[in-house]
Amino acid sequence: MPTTNRLLMLLVGDIIALLIFAAIGRNSHGAAIGPAAFAQVFTTALPFLLGWLISAPLFGAFSPHTTANPLQMLRTTSIAWVAALLLGAVIRATMIGRFSEFSFYFVTFIVALFILCGWRGIFAIWEERGSLGRD
Repeated sequence: MPTTNRLLMLLVGDIIALLIFAAIGRNSHGAAIGPAAFAQVFTTALPFLLGWLISAPLFGAFSPHTTANPLQMLRTTSIAWVAALLLGAVIRATMIGRFSEFSFYFVTFIVALFILCGWRGIFAIWEERGSLGRD
């Protein structure tokens, strides 16, 4: 897959994954999540989206070299998500005027990592199988 298409697919998939995470979190707290609430879901996801979009490239989460196979993809995604969560926590605290309870960040780390790794793992398998067919 050409590098531009690959990067675009990863970016869009990551954004959707983090929006899904925010929608799940909002739903678990009884907040609106439907199409009319997209702006609120986006605002909820924004600190962690920014954290991811800043951290992920620094840790190679979009690089074909560091995400060449599913295990490498999952390792790179996990490492980048640690940095993204920390940065996202600071951005969120700046937005709302305080840090949340530790449990919020713990759940955010686990659930968002699961969603990101699930999506990116599938992408890596799909990409790996596609490249096997070209050999």
